[in-house]
Amino acid sequence: MQTLTAELRKDIQEIGNRAAHLETRVDEHSAAHNCLAYKLQELTSNMEKQSNKLADLEDRLRRNNLRFRGIPEKVGNNDLDRYLQEVFLQLTPELHPDQLIIDRAHRLRRPAHLPTSSTRDVIARIHFFHAKERILRATRNAELPDKFRDIKIFSDLLAETLQFRKSLAHITTALRGKV
Repeated sequence: MQTLTAELRKDIQEIGNRAAHLETRVDEHSAAHNCLAYKLQELTSNMEKQSNKLADLEDRLRRNNLRFRGIPEKVGNNDLDRYLQEVFLQLTPELHPDQLIIDRAHRLRRPAHLPTSSTRDVIARIHFFHAKERILRATRNAELPDKFRDIKIFSDLLAETLQFRKSLAHITTALRGKV
C-alpha cells in the first residue's frame, strides 16, 4: 500500500510539475500575443496616418489640375490646349488669356467598365491656381454654349479622397442646411 501511495504521489507530483510548466508557457505565450497585438495596433495606426499623409500629398500635387468629362474624341491631343482655352474664355471672360496658361493636358485611359463609345476624361494642369479656382466657380454658375454643353469640369482628386468626402456627405448636407 505504501509503495502504491508513493507511486501515486510521484505521479501526482509529476503531473503538478507538468501543469506548472504548461501554465508558465501559456503565460509566456499570452504575454507575447498581447505584445504582438499591441504592435499590430500601433503599426496599423501608423500605416493609416502615413496613408492619409500620402493621399494629402498627392491631392496637393494635383491641386492645379482639372478633370474634364465629355470632350469629344475628335479633339486630338495636339488640339486639346486650344480647345480648353476656348472653354476657359467662355467660362471666365474676365480673365486675360495670359492667366489661363495650361501647363499640360492629356487624355486618360478609358476604364474597363466603360464602353468604347464613351469619351475619355482629360486632365489639364492650369498654371495659376487662382485661375483654376475661378474656372471651377464659373462651372457651378455658368451655362456653356451648345458647342461645350456636354462638358463637365471637376477637381482632380484621388479616388480615396472622393470616397471619404462621399462618406461625409450626409454631414456636409446637414451643415449646409443649418447655415
